[in-house]
Amino acid sequence: MDPRLMIGPRGPQLTGIQTAKPSAAATRQSLTSFDSLFQQAIQAPENSQFRVSAHAQKRLSERNITMDARLEDSLKRAFTELEAKGARDSLVLTREGAFVVNVPSRTLVTAMGIDEMRDGIVTNIDSVNMKYG
Repeated sequence: MDPRLMIGPRGPQLTGIQTAKPSAAATRQSLTSFDSLFQQAIQAPENSQFRVSAHAQKRLSERNITMDARLEDSLKRAFTELEAKGARDSLVLTREGAFVVNVPSRTLVTAMGIDEMRDGIVTNIDSVNMKYG
């Protein structure tokens, strides 16, 4: 008899078929693995990279903006802070230039030099993050 069709607590006694139950060790192992995955997911934004769009890469080279370690670190911190505030499309101002970023996709959309920002208008953003340190 199929164990799925047995009704009541005496079904296994009558048929001799025992249903398999997960052991306590297997349950603890699955909880541990979920816990470790959950912790990784929480910590990922602080350490994860961001993507540079083709358009932004072109603008970086045209405007002689070098993506050095300091600028990259500033942008990573900006992404983390903006994510925490729920920002979507933001302007990040640094000593090196101004950068429009899409926060949910962690993408650098475009880059402008400081000289271009003096006369510029930036549209379609919902927040600004200043990184001058």
